[in-house]
This record gives sequence, structure tokens and C-alpha cells, in this order.
Amino acid sequence: MLLKIAEFIQPDSKDIIVEIGAGTGALTSLLAPQTARYFAVELDSDLLPYLQSIPEIDILHQDIRNVDLCAIQGGLPLERKIRIIGNLPYYVASNILMWLISQRACIHNMTLLFQEEVAQRILAPPSDSDFGYLSVISQYYCNIQKGFKIHKNCFIPRPEIESRILRFEFLPDTQIPFDELTDFLAKAFSQRRKKLRNNLLRTLAIEPDSLDEVFHELGLDENVRAENLSPGQYEELIIRLQNQGSKTKEEPGAP
Repeated sequence: MLLKIAEFIQPDSKDIIVEIGAGTGALTSLLAPQTARYFAVELDSDLLPYLQSIPEIDILHQDIRNVDLCAIQGGLPLERKIRIIGNLPYYVASNILMWLISQRACIHNMTLLFQEEVAQRILAPPSDSDFGYLSVISQYYCNIQKGFKIHKNCFIPRPEIESRILRFEFLPDTQIPFDELTDFLAKAFSQRRKKLRNNLLRTLAIEPDSLDEVFHELGLDENVRAENLSPGQYEELIIRLQNQGSKTKEEPGAP
């Protein structure tokens, strides 16, 4: 299975790889010799001796979310963005993925392993029961390649469910900044069973008529819910609302 994962990652001799949760170094020892520079990130101090036995790798004993990825990239002689790989722990997988996407300016691509439940949420299409906040952000900023499933017997300790590997390639033409999109989606999905219109009226400083005008321009039904919009529709909605807000602010001072 390690060889199959390595083949999916496709390491290159010019790669700068950061591995999240390197563990005992099984994948690390396979990939590191094939790369230009390899950083193994591991929070569990009990696992560090395993990694210390692997030659020519940099060990970072810390939470990945405290690692300055841009500093790693900028401090290397090769003018290349880093590649991220790793098996993300279930309880923080979504949080780490969001953090990585926020750091995308320094990242070339990511090959990550998730428990199947999380992978399905990431890949879910609009109006699917699994489609939500995580789906929109992942799909808005990334082209996601669905990889193969990995049986739970391949892990020690053995988890309760299957896992799946995914590759994320960042899209170059997104217009909405990360913090702005996440803030808007938190409001849009604040009450999933409520209409999107009602959620936005409750959380945004906008008049009902102005919001209805935007919905009409985009062809959105007033009964639509947050999970019914695609990532592209969210981009259009946010941009139209920004324009509507600018127009509203200008009107009081108009001659």
C-alpha cells in the first residue's frame, strides 16, 4: 500500500515536501530519497526516535498549524512552492485542511489522506446531504482528484472506518479572499434548515429589497438553502452583495 500511495504522490527530485504526521517514518523513508528537501512534521515526541534514524530529513516537532510554510519555502535555494502530504487525524482534519488552504500562496499541491466520512464531505456536490462549509471552501480554491480507498486494516491502531486519499491542486483565478469567504459561509450555513435569504438577512447589514434584487439578478429562488449553491454561485453572490453594498452607501450622498 505504501508503494501505491507513493505512486499517487509522484515525488520528484526537485520537490520540497512537508509531511504532516510523519509517525514512524514508513512513508518518509520511501519518499525522502527521491526529493530535494524533506520536512517531517510530528507532534508526538514518542515517535521522534523513528524519524531521527532516517537520513537527510528535517524534523519539525510541532503542530503543522504552527509551522511557517512560507518561511520554509523562502529559506531554500530552489524557487519552488512546497508540496504537502500527510494522513490527517480525524478530529482535526477539517481544521488543518482549512489552515492549509489559507496558506496556499506557498503551496504547490497537497496529497492528503482522510477518513472516508471527511473525504465525502469534501467531495460532495451541491444539494447533497454532505455538502456544506467544508465542501464549498475546498472546491472553490482547489481542483480535487479523488484517489483510492485505503482499508482500515492498513493502519495501526485500526480505525473504525475506511480512509481515502485526495489530491488538491490550487485554482489560479479565485476572486474571494479566504477570510472573506469563510466569514460569509459561516453566516450562510449558520442555520442549515433555514432559507439562505433568512440567514443572510439575520447576519448581514442589508435591506430585504436589496437582497431580493441580488437573488433575482442571479436567478436564485427565495427558498434556496445554503447547501444548494455551488462554489461558483457563492463567488457571484458575494461579489454582487459587495457591489450592492457600495451602491447603497453611495446613495445617501448622491446629488
